[in-house]
Order: sequence, then C-alpha cells, then structure tokens
Amino acid sequence: MAQNKRKESIIKLLSLLILAIIAVLILIYVLPELPVEPPEPGPLPAETDSIRIYSFNIQIFGASKIAKTEVVEILTDIVSGADLIAIQEVRSATIDPVEQFMALLPAHYDYVLGPREGRTNSKEQYWIIYDTNKLQVLAQETWADPQDLFERNPLAVYFKTTGNFDFIVINNHIQPSSARTEISVLPEVIAYYQELWNESDVLVMGDFNADGSYFNESTLADIFPDHAYQIVITNDFDTTVAAGDNTYDRFIITATAREDYTENCGVIRFDEIYDFSQKQILPRNVSDHYPIWAEFSLYNDTD
Repeated sequence: MAQNKRKESIIKLLSLLILAIIAVLILIYVLPELPVEPPEPGPLPAETDSIRIYSFNIQIFGASKIAKTEVVEILTDIVSGADLIAIQEVRSATIDPVEQFMALLPAHYDYVLGPREGRTNSKEQYWIIYDTNKLQVLAQETWADPQDLFERNPLAVYFKTTGNFDFIVINNHIQPSSARTEISVLPEVIAYYQELWNESDVLVMGDFNADGSYFNESTLADIFPDHAYQIVITNDFDTTVAAGDNTYDRFIITATAREDYTENCGVIRFDEIYDFSQKQILPRNVSDHYPIWAEFSLYNDTD
C-alpha cells in the first residue's frame, strides 16, 4: 500500500515536471511566432530628448466646433500628443473658442495666434500651440507679402528649445486656386526669415493643397530641390479623410535641419485610432484633414 502511494507521488511529480517543460517550450518557440497586433496609426510618445511637431488643418474652428463635446475630446487628445502643433483654419470672429480650447489642455501649453487673414469676409487665423516645458518663443511675425500674392499671409515663429535645436516654423494655408503661385513664393519667405533671425533651420508646414486638381505634386521637388530642402511628408502619404488619396498637407525642412530630423514622421489616422462606432459623430466632424507630424532631436544641432 505504501509502495503504491509512493509510485503515485512519483507519477504526479513527473507529470508536473513534463507540464513545466512543455510550458517553457511554448514560451520559447510558439509565442514569438504568434501574430502581433499592428501599432496604432499614430505616433508613439516622443523620447525625452526629442520633440514631436504636428501640423493640422482643424477645419473651420470656431464656436460651433468647440460646442461639440466628442469632437473636442478627440482634438484635445491629438493636441496633447504634440510638443508643438501648427493649426490652420481658425475661423472664429472672436478669441473665445481658442481660449476655451486652451483651458482644456494641460497648463504647460501656451500658444501664438496670428491676425485674421483673407481677402474676403471668410477670414482665418494661424494658431500654434506649444509645450512651454520644451519650447520658448523668441520672435514672431506675419509675412508682409509685398506683392500681395498670398490669400492668407504665412505666420513665422522663431522657437528656442531646452536643447540646442532652435528653429523657425512657417505656418501656411495655401489658397487652392492659387496653389502654384503661393507655393512657389515660399522659398522667398523662408530666405527672408533665415536672414531676419539669423537662423538656418526652418520648418515649413500646413495645408498646401499640393495635390489633386490644385497642384501637380510631381513639381513640388522643383520648388524645394533636394540640395536645399527635404520634403518630409512626401507624395505617397494620404492626408485627407475623404475617400480619395491626396497629399494636401506638407512638412518641408531646410537642408540644415536634416541633422535634427530623426526620420520619424507620419499621418495621424484618427478615424482608425478612435472607435467612432461608439460615438455620435463621424470622422469628418473632427476634420477633413489628418494631422501630419515629424520628430526632431533636441541635441543634434550644430549650426
């Protein structure tokens, strides 16, 4: 009887040992082969030694949009992922919607708001929101546009970071019907601010309307040649929510900023990130454009 119990104990121990060996083999050989869920269609959190810079045509931002709770929840979530975001298409006649939105962000965000621009009654403002923990405004100016070529004169802001990467942001919303003319003038705008502020690193971004029937995207590299610029958001990106495939939104940097650019960039597909089946809104209620982004090191700058 005692011998039988001893045999049963040995069998149980052996069984447990075999199960343990099988579990280890599964961990080593089986689990690594299982499919991994793809990353969400948006940027990962920025490293502490880098900054994430976004550009976003927010689409007719004003009293109506700020009143839509679910839209604002998504917008504040998107903006909170950026260290700096250049926004186009603020249409409000008053500053109230801007201040209401800023009150929903963490307290370390501040902003620059350009003047109301446009030749018609439909005026727009450029809006740049930035993280004061990483960035400080050194200067700002709206392009004077001496030849009156722009529908909405670009806004330039000179930023200093907590590292050695200082740079100029030029925020644009190009008029669709004048896309070729306005885009062709941007190198002149860039050169002006490089000389004015003695800073070679310039990041030009915004809704360029640089595709489709407005602009022949294959000619963008003629205006921004590779020896002087890098087109970060290239022609293979789709930056619009609509069913078509268009790269209206662009992010272009001067050649000297290449050393700061980490080669990380993309489009934030908020229609894939957020579950709109659980909401009372559609993606197009957020915007008809996706935000674009690029990442830059804070400590690689040598100029």
